[in-house]
Amino acid sequence: MNTKSFIQFICIFFISCLSLTAQELTEKQKEYQENKVQIFTLEERNNIQNWIQKEFAQMNLSEEKEAQYSTILLSYMGKIQRLDDKDMGNSKEDIIQKMDEMIVNQDKELEKILSPEEFAMHVKIYDRLLLSVKNRIAETDYPKE
Repeated sequence: MNTKSFIQFICIFFISCLSLTAQELTEKQKEYQENKVQIFTLEERNNIQNWIQKEFAQMNLSEEKEAQYSTILLSYMGKIQRLDDKDMGNSKEDIIQKMDEMIVNQDKELEKILSPEEFAMHVKIYDRLLLSVKNRIAETDYPKE
């Protein structure tokens, strides 16, 4: 996977997890779709995607590191995206606490594969993205269950 494809894949996965039509979904997928919370508008997601592409391209990872990096990121992104779904019953505080815990674990794995310079770039990019996510979570109403 080349760098541009990798970055596009990460952005698309992170910003808009599912885009299947309801007719193609299993019952479990329909339930998941109904419980999904979208904290960014389509325009915001597009702006974020463009920003992420530009920022991650500057990391210039080798193919091997890129593959390892994407595997780790995608694994944690999938878990993080589920935290604010309605069926999870998490409060804003729960979401942020669990997200922070996952990021600590993710970063431990990333430190093993990235050089100190690459890891510093990752943290700089990811921290800005996480700040936006946390700010939006703070603005979003979550049902208490």
